[in-house]
Amino acid sequence: MQPLNFNEALEAGDLQTQVEELRRALDRSRRDLMKAKDFREDLVQVVHDAAFDAMLAMGPVKPIAAPAKDKRKGKAEAALIHSTDWQGGKRTLDYNSDVMRERVMQFADKVVRLTEIQRADHPVREAVVMFGGDMVEGVMIFPGQAFEVDSSLFEQYVNVSRLIVDFLRRLLVDFDKVTVFSEHGNHGRVGTKRDGLPRHDNIDLMCYHLAQQMLVGEKRIIWNIDTEDIKKVEFGNYRALLIHGDEVGRGGFSSPMTIVRHADRWRSGAYPDFDFRDVFVGHYHQHQEWNMANGQGTVFMTASTESSNRYARDLLAANGTPSQRLMFIDPDKGRVTASYRVWLD
Repeated sequence: MQPLNFNEALEAGDLQTQVEELRRALDRSRRDLMKAKDFREDLVQVVHDAAFDAMLAMGPVKPIAAPAKDKRKGKAEAALIHSTDWQGGKRTLDYNSDVMRERVMQFADKVVRLTEIQRADHPVREAVVMFGGDMVEGVMIFPGQAFEVDSSLFEQYVNVSRLIVDFLRRLLVDFDKVTVFSEHGNHGRVGTKRDGLPRHDNIDLMCYHLAQQMLVGEKRIIWNIDTEDIKKVEFGNYRALLIHGDEVGRGGFSSPMTIVRHADRWRSGAYPDFDFRDVFVGHYHQHQEWNMANGQGTVFMTASTESSNRYARDLLAANGTPSQRLMFIDPDKGRVTASYRVWLD
């Protein structure tokens, strides 16, 4: 006898038949999911291997010799670097992948020069790098984006991964140790929001992982990479939250005070066991800062390396001069001691 389908079973009120039909449906779904998962994993591995080979073709990644030891006994501080929104692959009137590389490496050079100024007074042996997301531009974030990029998603993956490698290697020349924290942004998302893919299916995250593998021999780098949407930053007694910025507000846009209120609520409720002081935000391509309610912490917003963003100019009535953020922290007292806006125009 042909078994009833689920709807017929419902009408017939046959509980046993309903259970059997549900079990068969679950088995089919499980098999289909496993096939999709295996295919996706195979595809990810193929793309990763191809990107790895393509990056190697750009030139060897040679070991970096450690800098001369600073043997002074003075109280040491650390450089805190917030580098975000490279938008790798974006093409505007005066921005593209080549300009991105030039500005990012210029930022690395300026970090070193500004650190030397601090070192005239006290040792600065370590650097903490916070990559804030939107390192790539993506290709399917909004309609018509294909006409505003200079490279495919694969090329963005390769170029940005290699740029992360070269940026960190430049820092290793002048710092004893580099600690990396990473956050992924909305432009790194694979597909659109409607596709329902996990948030961590993200090219930014893939770039961090590939860069880590390319630098696997560098023992002086400590990596903190995971799929968390909001990253906890810890260095000595310093505590901060690293977010991209699209986590707050409808459609990824919020007023400054909305962001600050969120930060205050995170501190008092969402992260009661993580006594963070500051919050770092990208996403908006603006350089700003606002005090938090406790009078000690600050919400620091950092701009982008990009310039001539027509979307920001026309729809948000805002624009930003390319810059990134460099700060110095006292790891014992757990607070910022100096802050620089590093211009890249």
